[in-house]
Amino acid sequence: MNKFFVFSIPVAVGLVLAGCGGDNSSNQVISKRYIHKYGYAVSDSEWSMNNYPGQVITTLRNGVTITATYEDGRLHGPTTHTHPHSQTVQYYYLYNAGDLKKEVIYDSLGMPIQERLQLSPHRHCLTTWYGDGTPKSIEDYAGEELIDGQYFSLNNELESRVERGIGLRTIRDVNGLLLAKDEIDKGYIIQKDEFYASGAPHSITHYFLNAKNGERRVFTENGDPLAVEEWVDDEQHGKATYFNNGKKQIDVFFVNGARHGVETHYIDGELVEQEIHWVHDNRHGPTKFYVGNAVAKTEWYYGGSSVSQKRFDELHQMDQMITQASALPGESNVK
Repeated sequence: MNKFFVFSIPVAVGLVLAGCGGDNSSNQVISKRYIHKYGYAVSDSEWSMNNYPGQVITTLRNGVTITATYEDGRLHGPTTHTHPHSQTVQYYYLYNAGDLKKEVIYDSLGMPIQERLQLSPHRHCLTTWYGDGTPKSIEDYAGEELIDGQYFSLNNELESRVERGIGLRTIRDVNGLLLAKDEIDKGYIIQKDEFYASGAPHSITHYFLNAKNGERRVFTENGDPLAVEEWVDDEQHGKATYFNNGKKQIDVFFVNGARHGVETHYIDGELVEQEIHWVHDNRHGPTKFYVGNAVAKTEWYYGGSSVSQKRFDELHQMDQMITQASALPGESNVK
C-alpha cells in the first residue's frame, strides 16, 4: 500500500469508538454523550432505539475527544478527533450517508498536513502541505495506481512530476528536508532512493506494484556499504550481506522474512568466525565457532533451544521417523 495512506487506523478507531450503540466496555472510553440534532441530550438506549440525528461525543483516556455526526443511524457530516489533551482537531472526516468523502490531518497548531478527497469509489486526490502551509504535493490516484502528481519545493517551485503514471515523485518532510525520490512507472513505484539529512544516499530499493521486490542496498553517510538484501513482496527472501567499516561482516539467508539456512560471520570480511544454522527463524542444528580455519567449539540447538549433540540427534531421528511414517501410502482395503 502507498506510504501516504495514513488514515485507515484513525478511521477504524472513529467507527468503533464514536459509533452508536453500547461499546462503553472499551477500557479506552471515559464517557459518551448523545446530543440530538436540536441540541438536547438523550440516553444511550434512546439513541439506539430511535436512530436520532445528531452527534456522539466520546472522551478517551488518552485525552482525545471524538465527535461524530449521524443521521438515520449512519455517519453523515463531519467526524473529528482532537489532538490528545487539546481542543485542536487532528483528524477530520466528512461522510455522506455512511460513505467517507474527505479526510484531513492537522498538526498541533491546526495547520493542514494532508487531505484525501474521494472523487469516486475508485478515484481520489491526495494533497500535502509543508509546515508553513505551502503545498508540498498534489496527486491523483485510481485505486493504488498513481496517475498524476506534482511535487513542490519549499519555495513553491515545481521540482518533479508524474504524468500518466510515469515520472519522478520527490518526498520531503514538513520542513522541506529531502527524504526520498520514487521512480514511478505505470502508476507504481519501481525504485525508491532514500537520503540522509545531508543529502547523501541512504538506500536504493527496487519495487514491483509498490512492494519491495528485488535488491535493496543500504549505505553509510560516507558511501560505504551497510547492507545488500533480497526482497520478495515486502519480505526478505534470499541472501543478505551486512557490512562493518566497508567490510563484509555477516551473510545470512531468509525465506519469507525468516532466517532460514546458514548465517556466517566474518573477521575483516574474509576469515570465517562463526556459523549459525537457522530453520524458520529458530536456531536449529550446530552453531560453530572458528579459530583460524579450525572449529574451536560447537553448540547444538533444536527449535531455538540449546541441547546436547546427543539430544539433537535423538530428536532429529524422531523427526525423520515421523516424516517417513506420514509419507507411507495408506493400506488398501481391497482383498
